[in-house]
Amino acid sequence: MKAMVLRDRQLAVEEVERPTAGPGEVLARVLACGICGSDLHAAKYMDEMMANAQRSGRNAFEDFDGNGIVMGHEFVAEVVESGPGAESWSAGTRVTSIPVLVAPQSPNGMLAIGYAAETPGAYGEFVRMSAPLLLKVPDNLSDEVAATTEPCAVGLHAVRQGRVSPNEHVVIMGAGPIGLMTLIWLKHDGVEHVTVSDFAPARRELAKNLGADLVVDPKAQDVLQEVSRACGGAPPVVFECVGVEGTLSQAMELVERGGRVVVVGVCMKPDTIRPMVGITKQLTLQFVLGYTPEEYAETLTALGEGRVDTSPLVTRTVSLDELPAAFEALANPADCKIVLRM
Repeated sequence: MKAMVLRDRQLAVEEVERPTAGPGEVLARVLACGICGSDLHAAKYMDEMMANAQRSGRNAFEDFDGNGIVMGHEFVAEVVESGPGAESWSAGTRVTSIPVLVAPQSPNGMLAIGYAAETPGAYGEFVRMSAPLLLKVPDNLSDEVAATTEPCAVGLHAVRQGRVSPNEHVVIMGAGPIGLMTLIWLKHDGVEHVTVSDFAPARRELAKNLGADLVVDPKAQDVLQEVSRACGGAPPVVFECVGVEGTLSQAMELVERGGRVVVVGVCMKPDTIRPMVGITKQLTLQFVLGYTPEEYAETLTALGEGRVDTSPLVTRTVSLDELPAAFEALANPADCKIVLRM
């Protein structure tokens, strides 16, 4: 099958072996797959990602050799064949899943789809999926929107971990896909005032269209001053959705005394904070990762029922042959979510 392969920090479309469905698995033809920030990080920082995962004591990334890996974990696919024990999933059914394979032989009991050589992801024509984790995609959802289930679930998990009350005002730093998914869920939950800060005019405009009550250009405006003018004081909750050096420190300075900083952005390099700021203000830092299977299913249901709408975030679709160039294009903030269409 054709797939985009990451090898030695280089991306190329190649012919690779087509996977087969094992016991309790289905093989599915990929219909659409979003480009995730984690994949952008992996293309540049795979060694660092693996080292940090090992330091955390929960290594979700399996080492791989010079054969490279096929990434892609924000997918919707169509079942083409079922392995033993998965016969209830008939060919032609559109499905999605949290991007892991059940793997009792693995130390974690699972393998991350798209981050191990033996579990190629959805930047290829076919992907293996574990039948117990499959979710049927509602008929009314387009492939592009269904492919946003995974990042939208990240936003839901961040909001749940932030424990935001409707009467609290919130600042989101960063209007990339995860920042905007967080905005969508905050407004879904009835949070009255959400400010979004981003350098890119196109992303600020998108945030405004998605329900942000205030958008701020941090290059030209003082975020705290603008928020205080609109809401009467510093925000009790800040979602840090940028993930570059310095933004966590900025979030700690921005949030009110006794407030909460929810860290969603993944900074791939060592960063510096001032612990005395956190101590003096008695801040809570909440680091969040991914979502639960229940939150993933809840997100898909909400998309199918129209309670949340991620379609404005999909700014472009690309073919498999165009995918390597699309990775480079995401350095341009005019794009938000680029989705591979097969």
